[in-house]
Amino acid sequence: MRAFLLDGYGAIADHVRLAEIAEPMPGSDDVLIDIHAASLNPIDFKIVHGDLKRVSNYRLPRPFGFDASGIVLAAGARAARFKPGDAVYARAPREAIGTFAEKIALSEKFVALKPAAVSYAQAAALPLVGLTTLQGFSRVKAHAGQRILIHAGSGGIGTFAIQYAKHLGLEVTTTTSSKNVDFVKSLGADRVIAYDRENYLDVGGGYDIVYDTLGGAFTVDAFKVVKRGGTVISLSGPPDRDFARREGKGFVVRAAIWLMSRSVYAASAQAGASYCWFFTEPSGEQLREIADLVDRGAIKPVIDREFAFEQLPDALSYLEAGRARGKVVLKVK
Repeated sequence: MRAFLLDGYGAIADHVRLAEIAEPMPGSDDVLIDIHAASLNPIDFKIVHGDLKRVSNYRLPRPFGFDASGIVLAAGARAARFKPGDAVYARAPREAIGTFAEKIALSEKFVALKPAAVSYAQAAALPLVGLTTLQGFSRVKAHAGQRILIHAGSGGIGTFAIQYAKHLGLEVTTTTSSKNVDFVKSLGADRVIAYDRENYLDVGGGYDIVYDTLGGAFTVDAFKVVKRGGTVISLSGPPDRDFARREGKGFVVRAAIWLMSRSVYAASAQAGASYCWFFTEPSGEQLREIADLVDRGAIKPVIDREFAFEQLPDALSYLEAGRARGKVVLKVK
């Protein structure tokens, strides 16, 4: 079968190649999925560039990619949740990435039936952004009546997070470019700050939650607008200091994380607010919850552009440019 392999770290054009590899063999708890669509996430190009080597050091060459939808071809002897012909979607775990391929074998616990109301491409756009948002909001016990600032509301994470926050009953403020103001309002945002017209730091704060999807200076600056006792959830900032313990990392990694996160924790202490950072975990159970939300019309997948399977390097470069409105999807079938 065909799959895109990562054969080194660096430029996308130099280290992402299409190759013929052996078809995966499902284990006893696995399902073999014929992939129809896969979606891209910023973590994909960060892996290519080697940005995550300290926390996820892969043996290369290897397939990569996290999100997929498709049809079950076969199930292992102990896999009882799915049968051949089922339309499913999944988010692969870190140790078993490989959705930029024609087939993948995954434990059935990471898989769920595809939302019936949407296409394979739309279903593939949901897993990582949906799981990240559900897990982040659960960690901080987000609930109705709270105020949340979601950065980059027109991006892949933002488009899902706005809809999910409104589903929970939060008051949503988001940032985006002026050309996307009406678009994010259509997703449910109560207030929109056009970053090319005004600075979000100058227009008030007091948020219970800041959902930092951008990292860098935005992570530290989030503590200027979060309320005392509130929480900054960061997807792109430095790992929190509990990460090394959770992941069983050694002294060198713990020391590196401590140094990387000094400015964030200084800002956190000054603001009297908490800092939350985590790796998204795959979960078939939560994917079933997301599918129900989609089928009930509470969440609508948002796709910016679809690329043919052979165009993965171009798709990664397009996503990295940072102008996608919603998700970028690879059409495998």
